[in-house]
Amino acid sequence: MSNAAPHSPSLPIDMPEPYGSTRIVQTKSSSSPFPPPPDVEPLPENTSTHQGRGTPPKGGAIGAFIHGVHLLSKLCGAASAAMFTIAMLIICQLVYMRYVLNASTVWQTEAVIFLMIGATLVGLPYVQMIRGHVNVDLLPMYLKRGNRKILAVIILLFGLAISGLFGFYGIELVIDAYTGGWRSETVWGVALWKPYSALPIGFCLLFLQFLADLLGLVTNRTTPFDIPEDAV
Repeated sequence: MSNAAPHSPSLPIDMPEPYGSTRIVQTKSSSSPFPPPPDVEPLPENTSTHQGRGTPPKGGAIGAFIHGVHLLSKLCGAASAAMFTIAMLIICQLVYMRYVLNASTVWQTEAVIFLMIGATLVGLPYVQMIRGHVNVDLLPMYLKRGNRKILAVIILLFGLAISGLFGFYGIELVIDAYTGGWRSETVWGVALWKPYSALPIGFCLLFLQFLADLLGLVTNRTTPFDIPEDAV
């Protein structure tokens, strides 16, 4: 009688994993409908279908023109904000002089009026660039992409005509005020060609911004009314 324990062969039994362990077994089969685990970087998508869309390059003469106009519009936005800030500070100084020191004011009220009007006119191209003007997108949203683009082109052409008209007559107004020596009928007597110059500056730069928007729309650099192309 032997005291040795009988030899038990190892059985192919998978023992359960300890609690909390995450063992992922990957297979090289590509027919699995399940997505790869998070630690596996997916392959890049096939971009051959996107190469035939004919998207124009961002550079070139048109791209440089649009970039330059946008830079001018941003400078106009900064100048407009500075003018509003200066007008606010002048109002504070006016209130302090009149109601604290009980002193008379001469130029403050007129300066604030000119600064506020000038800031509004000079800031026109920047507001157009960021699409900050009041608009209703109900009709463009219901139009198809082709009709939407036609409507956007028509609106930009109208904007070019109106801004060009105001810019032309604004230049005439400044020339007449300068040659005629026009001055305001106040104690300050400021030369009116200086505040009047905000009119042609604002509308001429607005004309350039409309032209940049039109070129960007025609060359497919932008979408009509900034509505995504996949929108119905």
